[in-house]
Amino acid sequence: MSRIATPNLEITTQIHAAGLGLINLFTSDLFDFIDSAMKKTIGKQWLTDMQINNLGPGEVNYRDPSVLLKELVNVGGTPLRKPISALVPKAQWKDFYDRLSEVLGCRHLWVHNDITTDTDELKSLSILIKKVSWLLELPVTTECAELLLLIDPEEPEEKPEADEPDAVLSEIVSAFQSLTENEDAQVGSIVSGPYISHTYTLHLNAGIRDRKTDQLLADLIGGGDALGALLIARKPSGGRLRVTPEGVIAAYFGENWGYLGKVESKMWFPGHLS
Repeated sequence: MSRIATPNLEITTQIHAAGLGLINLFTSDLFDFIDSAMKKTIGKQWLTDMQINNLGPGEVNYRDPSVLLKELVNVGGTPLRKPISALVPKAQWKDFYDRLSEVLGCRHLWVHNDITTDTDELKSLSILIKKVSWLLELPVTTECAELLLLIDPEEPEEKPEADEPDAVLSEIVSAFQSLTENEDAQVGSIVSGPYISHTYTLHLNAGIRDRKTDQLLADLIGGGDALGALLIARKPSGGRLRVTPEGVIAAYFGENWGYLGKVESKMWFPGHLS
């Protein structure tokens, strides 16, 4: 039986409730996984002992989704990572925590209603959480699958991850950076929005993809590959992108959506910017 009420996909408030519920359920399952593993390896008082020994802040509520995700994403030496590291192959650690960082960014957007609440956003969130949770065999994987089946009864097979960026892109980056010398904003500085309804993915090979249509910017606009090269040089882990109506491109930098670049409408996906 699903632990999330099945939403009516025509009612935005129910979609929003389902999205927040999925995030909260994921972090609850994640903490239960950590708690269970730590009790087996260290003892039932592991959390109290950790705080007494100053290995972590005192009186911290790790059942708070924001607190738990920030600890795991931002504190590389936190003991809370030990159960995850024991189960996730070392070669996948970076990818796992990059995705966990993206979950933290999505939570910020959903909690603050800084998104267009629709089925596309709920589907994107469900796919992301499913990718993170299945490695740890968290129960929330079931709720993710149920929501995806509700949204898309014939869910297409996921495409393989993109390859690492080619070294030849360095020349494109140099060429494009000459056009950005007069930027006022610092990379990573907070961008509070609002954002347009479209969302994008910056792949490790510097491709910029529309998450709804699956189209690549480089296939639509000349120079799209150069923009992608600049962005991946500034944020090598890639990830989700959002854009303001003025063309400011934002990526998630640990705790906030921050500045990554700026683009004119003629250099972006047709019809997305005025």
